[in-house]
Parts: sequence; C-alpha cells; structure tokens
Amino acid sequence: MKARQRILRGAAANFGSLATRIAAQFLTLPILFASWEAERVGAWLLLFALPAYFGFVSAGFSGAGGTAAVAAHEKGDVAQARAHFRSSWIIATAATLVLAALFPLAVAHAGDAVAALQSVPPDTLKQTLFALAIYIVATSQVAALEIPFRAVGRYADHIAFNSASILAEIVVIAVSVSLSDDIATLATALAATRIAAAIWIAAQARRTAPAMFHGPSSRLGSSTRSLMLPSLALMLLPLVHGLNLQGYVMVIGISSGAILLAGFVATRTLTRLLDLFTSFSFSMQFYESTHLDPEDLETRRRLLAVVTILAACIAVAFSAALLVFGDLAQRIFTRAQAPFDPEVASVLLLAAGLRALAAAPFAMIAAANRHSTTVTWYFIASLAGLILAASLADRGFALPLVLAPIVFAELFQLLPAFRGALRMSNLGAGEFVASLFSRDRIGDVAWALRELRRSR
Repeated sequence: MKARQRILRGAAANFGSLATRIAAQFLTLPILFASWEAERVGAWLLLFALPAYFGFVSAGFSGAGGTAAVAAHEKGDVAQARAHFRSSWIIATAATLVLAALFPLAVAHAGDAVAALQSVPPDTLKQTLFALAIYIVATSQVAALEIPFRAVGRYADHIAFNSASILAEIVVIAVSVSLSDDIATLATALAATRIAAAIWIAAQARRTAPAMFHGPSSRLGSSTRSLMLPSLALMLLPLVHGLNLQGYVMVIGISSGAILLAGFVATRTLTRLLDLFTSFSFSMQFYESTHLDPEDLETRRRLLAVVTILAACIAVAFSAALLVFGDLAQRIFTRAQAPFDPEVASVLLLAAGLRALAAAPFAMIAAANRHSTTVTWYFIASLAGLILAASLADRGFALPLVLAPIVFAELFQLLPAFRGALRMSNLGAGEFVASLFSRDRIGDVAWALRELRRSR
C-alpha cells in the first residue's frame, strides 16, 4: 500500500473512531439514566471503571510490538515480524489474565467498604465481577490483534473493526438496561459481545495478514526480550491515563457515594470530548511517525509546530463553548438528574487541554522509543496526585480541589515530552516558540487543506 493511501485510510478510520467515541459518550449515559436510577448508574460506572483501566494493559504490548513488526516487515523479515506479534500476544494475554483474576477478588473484598457498591446484592456483585473479568481478557485479544493489520500497513482496518464493536456494545447496553435492571445481566451481555468481536477481528486478521499466523516461532525469546522495556513503558501510559481518569472515579465513588459520582462522571464525559481530538492526533502521528526519515528534521519541526497550534486553538474554543453550554448539555443527557458544576468542569478542561498539547511531542518520542523517561515522570506524578486527591477527599475538601492534582500530573507529561521532541528536532525552546508565529504555519495549513480536498 502506498504511503499516501495508507495515511488517508488511517485518517478516515480515525475520524470514524472519533465519531464512534462521541456517539458512545453521548448515548451511553442517557441510555443508563433513562432506565436506571442514579444510584444504580453510579454503581455500574464504578464497577466498569476497573475493566476499562485493566484493558489498557494489552495496548502497551500491541503498541511496541506493532512498531517493531512494522520495521521488520518493511525490511522483508516476515519471520521477525511474526515473532514480534506472537510474543506481544502471549505477554499481553498472560498479563491480562493475571489482572482479570485479581480484579474480582479485590473488588469483592473491598465491596462492603465502598459506598457506591453497598446497594448491590452480594450474589449480583459476584456474577458481575466474573463477567467483567471475561470482558477484560477479551478486550486484550482485540488490542493485540492490531499488530497483524499494522504490520502490513492496514492499521485502519483494525480501527474500523474496533469502532464497529463499540457501536455494537452501545446497542447491547440499550437492550440490556431496557429489559432488566440487573447489573450482572448487563456485564454478561457486554462480555459476550466483546468475545464475539475478538473472534470476528481474529478471523479478519488471518485473512489480511496470513503470514503473521502461519510459520515458525523460533525467535520468540529474542523478540520478547527486545520488546519488554518499550512495551512496559507504553503500557504505563494508558495505565497513567487510567489513574487520572478512572482512578478519580474510584476516589469520588468511595468518598462521596453513587449520586455525586454519577454527576461527576457526567461532567467528565463532556470534558473528555476534547480527549477525542487528543486521541486522534496521537494515533495518527504515532502510527505514521515510524515512516518519517530520521534525518528530515524540517518536516518534524513543521509537524510539531502545526499540531501544537491546532491543539491550543481547539482546546481554547472547546473549553469556552462547554463553560457556556455545559449546563444545558448535561441536563439533556442526564435527564436533569446530575447538575453541571462549572468549577469542576474548569479543572477537568485545563487537564484535558494539557493532554491535547502533549499529544504531538509524545507521539514523536514514542515512535522513536524514547518515551521511557517521560512516562516514568508522568506515572510518578499521576500516582502522587491520586494519593493526594484521596487524602483531600477523605478530609472533606470541595470536589474542584480534590481534582486539582490532575493538572499537576498532566504537566509532568507535557514538559518532558516537549523537551524530548525538541531535542529530537534539534530545536531550542525559543526557536520553537518563534516558529509557532511564523508565516510558514499559514502555508502549512493551506497545504493540509489542499491535501484533504484532493483526497475526496
């Protein structure tokens, strides 16, 4: 596949994924609130927070394994690409199985102490946890299956298949909650849907890249050793996002109960719409940066400047719009059961804006496997911030102050990422700031618009 065709397919798939996530964000909560009371919705959100968190583990191994598989495949070494896929698949599955086994034990043990779960009957809680553990394992399989598609330049197909599975889950949620108010029934239905998605995507992967599934695996040992460190670093990134997103769901759910938790998640859902742009920006740059010539510093500099300007403009515009219309939007999709808090939204928007600004530099260093230091600092700051937030919540501080450590944590991704990206681009901080206001940026935007018109 030609580079331009791959990029355009990737952009289309990522735009489709963006639309799917917007649909999921806007439809899921209204569907839940339409059939369940706020307390039951809050309990479900708390239970589903950890599976979403653990499901990120396999993404780290598939990310690093995919990068290595692309490099090997482009060199014509299909056996090495296959080894990278299989070793990543094995490691991701093993790690996720351990987490899936620990998840129900941990939540069941702590269930009596969690305010948001006290309304859930013990038998229902056990059934729900078992089903969600299966969901975790199936999710890891879907993530690992990205590697065969990516190795042959068809990562857009995997993105599209995953988007289709998300849409199917929205339908399953709507049907389940309309027919039953049992949380375990919903969890079981989602687990079955995710298993079906994994089987379907595996069949498509075999058809698209059969060489990745058939052949010897004698290089698994060396592949595993080479992928372990970059995989662990990339694995930490979504885990950190889990700390900064789902971790605060746990803190608020434990300290404040289900009703306040439902209101917080509703506000966070609105602010996280900005994260959809961040995800799109990072995904496109991460997938395609491996194809850039390392010696072409000018392209890297222009790309970094243009995406930074775009991220800043979108973050400011989105924040202003949400602060004006957020109350109306939240009343609509929660059926006026969860009021909009502009102070909480402001803190979450600031954190989301910093994540958006960090997407371009982090994608650049991650594609070169130079992300370990940045991720380490980000993880330490996020963990410290979550501990501080838990302490503040336990002492009864207001919710905006409890959420403030998120901003602190996001700075520890933004600053190291920019430092690494500027070093890769052989560019000083002052030179980079000056480039943001250069007339050349107008030309870059005009070029991008011409390319988009040509692609229609």
